[in-house]
Amino acid sequence: MLLKSLRPLLIMVLLASFFSCSEDESPEETEGSEIADTYSYLALRNDGTLFTIGDNSGKVVEMGNVPGIEFNTMFNAVTSSDSEIFIYEHRFDPPRGIIYAWDKRSGQTRSAILDYPEQFGDNTALLSLDWDEENQNLVGITRENMEQSNHQKPIMVVRINPENFQITTRDIDLSTKGYENIFSTSLIGQKLYVVASKTERVTEADLLEIELNQNSVKVLPLQGIATGVTNIGNSGGTTALFGFSPVANSSYMAEVRPVIYNIEAGTVTEVSEVPRISSLNFAHKTFYNEEGEEFVELVGANNSKNLLKYNPSTGDQELIKLHNADELSSLISIVAVREL
Repeated sequence: MLLKSLRPLLIMVLLASFFSCSEDESPEETEGSEIADTYSYLALRNDGTLFTIGDNSGKVVEMGNVPGIEFNTMFNAVTSSDSEIFIYEHRFDPPRGIIYAWDKRSGQTRSAILDYPEQFGDNTALLSLDWDEENQNLVGITRENMEQSNHQKPIMVVRINPENFQITTRDIDLSTKGYENIFSTSLIGQKLYVVASKTERVTEADLLEIELNQNSVKVLPLQGIATGVTNIGNSGGTTALFGFSPVANSSYMAEVRPVIYNIEAGTVTEVSEVPRISSLNFAHKTFYNEEGEEFVELVGANNSKNLLKYNPSTGDQELIKLHNADELSSLISIVAVREL
């Protein structure tokens, strides 16, 4: 395995500046505006470009890039611990997977080409990454023959050491149950929730619950919805997931509705009073701001990009139109937050 440590001065300064904050700092105001931001969100584009987004102003500012990333960030394989953010990029010529780790405080970036165990086939890629706080390692899902569909090749659950990126397998192969695609994942304790489809369509995906300690898999009921749920996230509790349900046969491209999934009851409840919105992409996680106690997601609405905020405790939701957002593209996801 090739390990590299990348320390370009600019990116170190930018990242250190983003993640360091003081209680004495006051909320920023945007130029020409009296709208004050409480939080600044960090968004990552597929080519490694970074942007900050004001939570109230919607102001977008480009702030550099992650060294080494070229084009194909796998957004559902982006996760973070208290100290680092882990990003997976897959390349095809030649086929290889690269994992990056930022240190949130120093700005230092490590990267490594992943060495898969011998039983893995050609062009194996990570489709998901989630940080396991209890075991202090990463949980992922891999797929062989990344470029082929209907391949019926292994889709394996793995653990990855966050220091040396060594991979160990679990005795869980989702392909044996007919699954071919993974869209979104969320880890709660030792239960991995997985949006998995036996086709290429997210609207036909199941919600799975994988018990990591028991190597068991079960399909969860989705009462109250016919098109499934994706882009899931959790707030740290054990009873619910937040996500988005695609709207079938909609004239509004990629239309979705924000929903709450009750894990114990197996029911899906739509978040009310949200205007018509569309998903920018279906294969990632929804970010949760622990300090602000709200989920945040980049969505389309009214021919513009917007920041959707939802507080599960109060039920409050707000749609903030983004400014200077032309460079964001649809291949982008929120990966971090800083309180101002």
